[in-house]
Amino acid sequence: MTPDPGLQPQRTALAWQRTGLSVLATSAAIGFAAYRLGAPMLVLGAVVNSTIVGYLGIRHFPKGTARTTSKNDIWPTLLRTASVVAFTALLAVGVSVAGMLHA
Repeated sequence: MTPDPGLQPQRTALAWQRTGLSVLATSAAIGFAAYRLGAPMLVLGAVVNSTIVGYLGIRHFPKGTARTTSKNDIWPTLLRTASVVAFTALLAVGVSVAGMLHA
């Protein structure tokens, strides 16, 4: 059975887009919780995180004919995604600590 080279890049791009969307939604929820707790630095961190996710979503994934001519190196994408997910987790820990101190 020969693999279809046309569908795998589309599935991979969709998976990365879903990951970005879930990180964006999580960052928005963290920002809202931080706002309700009165933690302006965590709100700022959530806004910065959302901006980074939006920028990576627009800038990194090639569109149109650039998709077929770009090189398929996974490591820069993996590093960016892991960095954003780690920053989102750090924001979540900050909101949790702020919530415990606020109570």
